[in-house]
Amino acid sequence: MNELVQTPQKTFRLRVEAHTATDSLESALAIIRRGGIELRGVRMEAGLHGMEVQLRVAAEEEEALTLCRMRLCNVIGILKIRETPRPAPALQ
Repeated sequence: MNELVQTPQKTFRLRVEAHTATDSLESALAIIRRGGIELRGVRMEAGLHGMEVQLRVAAEEEEALTLCRMRLCNVIGILKIRETPRPAPALQ
């Protein structure tokens, strides 16, 4: 019997200071890469209080995503982080 193995996925929504956006995002991407986390998507847009960034990430273990979020909290220029779990894929 085939079992569907689901990779833990999350979307991190970041608010980043506009004048440090490039440096902050470079640091965030380095944290993701060093953590062995798969970057599945990036979306950026200007917001009222800086840049709004969505990072879709996945990892083999949930703990890696938790550690990634904790490390992102320490990046200078990232003002706020919200986390959204990715919905499960539909079975066919």
